[in-house]
Amino acid sequence: MISDKWTVLFTQFRTRTEVRGILSSTLTRMMEPATDSKKFPSEISGLSTSNDREVMESYLRVKIFCDGRKGRDRASVAAGIASDVRELFGKALERMKELPPEPITLVPIDAVRYVRRA
Repeated sequence: MISDKWTVLFTQFRTRTEVRGILSSTLTRMMEPATDSKKFPSEISGLSTSNDREVMESYLRVKIFCDGRKGRDRASVAAGIASDVRELFGKALERMKELPPEPITLVPIDAVRYVRRA
């Protein structure tokens, strides 16, 4: 089953950045052969994976797209691809929740040097 494949794929990574990186590359590989918009919906082609928030928003976007498919549309190729992408994002988010947040590194502010004391 494809869901198990995604679980195994993401289990090996130890940081959220690694998970987002493999999510991005896997999504790109899934989109490469698809040039026909009937097969690969435009709603999925613009998904972002740069940070945690974008991954969550992209997952929500795919989920809404999948939930909006009804009747014959559910059996279409586009719906099948969207379902695979939703599972991919879902498993990535599950793994990201298991991992601790990455520390924020702040750049020192040089302006402090220029403050004159009276």
